Amino acid sequence: PATAGAPARTAPGPAPQGAPVKTARWLLILAGAGFALLLAVPLLFAAAFAGGAAEHGEETTTTGAGGAPASVSGIPPVMLSAYTRAAATVGTLRPRCTGMRWSVLAGIGKVESNHAGGRTIAPDGGITPRILGVRLNGSGAGGNTTSFSDTDRGRLDGDTAYDRAVGPMQFLPSTWNGPSGQDGNGDGAKDPHNAYDAALGAAAYLCGTGTADLSKTAELRKAIFRYNRSNAYVDDVTAHITTYDQIGPAAAADTPARGVAGDVINVARAQLGLPYVWGGGNISGPTGGGFDCSGLLVHAFHKAAGITLPRTSQTMRGSGTRINRADVQPGDIIVINNDGNWGHVGLATGNNTMIHAPRPGKTVETTSLAGYWAKYDWDVRRVL
Repeated sequence: PATAGAPARTAPGPAPQGAPVKTARWLLILAGAGFALLLAVPLLFAAAFAGGAAEHGEETTTTGAGGAPASVSGIPPVMLSAYTRAAATVGTLRPRCTGMRWSVLAGIGKVESNHAGGRTIAPDGGITPRILGVRLNGSGAGGNTTSFSDTDRGRLDGDTAYDRAVGPMQFLPSTWNGPSGQDGNGDGAKDPHNAYDAALGAAAYLCGTGTADLSKTAELRKAIFRYNRSNAYVDDVTAHITTYDQIGPAAAADTPARGVAGDVINVARAQLGLPYVWGGGNISGPTGGGFDCSGLLVHAFHKAAGITLPRTSQTMRGSGTRINRADVQPGDIIVINNDGNWGHVGLATGNNTMIHAPRPGKTVETTSLAGYWAKYDWDVRRVL
């Protein structure tokens, strides 16, 4: 794969590898029933607190994060989540850059590491074993004849004499340690060996620091050439982008919300890919590594708009102003009665979609409001 910011290509790293009796019986039954009732009370209370822990047994995700397909053959789910999350959030880092989409990052990731092929990718984006390019000592290995002496004392690439390209998006340590390194999963670290960090770093690098519209072919090719100064590389990457664009809608196809509503949505989008955690999330961010449905909204509204929402989906029904379902707008809160107890809530993002934390075993995602969710009663609340 190529090295971001390097003038030539490198080779990929190695792949890893009777009556009294009746009376007594009735007393036991009644006692058991009483105990069950007592037990049910705290369980019901706990379920109400979680505000979204109820199983959504029938629900299916029709679109992935940022309007991307829910799955793509050949791309591991975490890598796809990293691409879509980075495409949806890079605008906060590069506000003069438009047209970024998941397929662009997937095209880079395909050529650079085959989407971290052969590696183990953890839910938080950690990749093991690390992906390392060849030693850039000018030997000609991998077609790169330019020597790159060590710039990071081996911290990122394990080599204290020469640099190697690192991670699924193959950054040179010097490039990563400049303005390109990003924290894409919100853990406070900038790690090129993490899928979320690397994808956001690649998005920021492709956008550059000036004005760019990557929906235009010429500007996209220019950005990819800057990533690796090879016309053959540009052709290879753009061919993959074209293929991915045909699979499903691009992240940039979403109509962006403006103003405070857009800020709230962007904060929620920054959590895409984080796991559902029962009772997880507060005004400061994820707890226990993730969010439940109401915790996600509590964080997004507080961070972006300074609004402190009630903690559960049920109590959120008292927030703001009730809006007709047909009039839902980006930034509205949608409380959904899919369990008989108004136990789920999501954030409207436009184009008949919402961001939400669905249930245990899933991650924060963008999903269609058609199909599964359309058949239930909604209470739409506008607080912005």
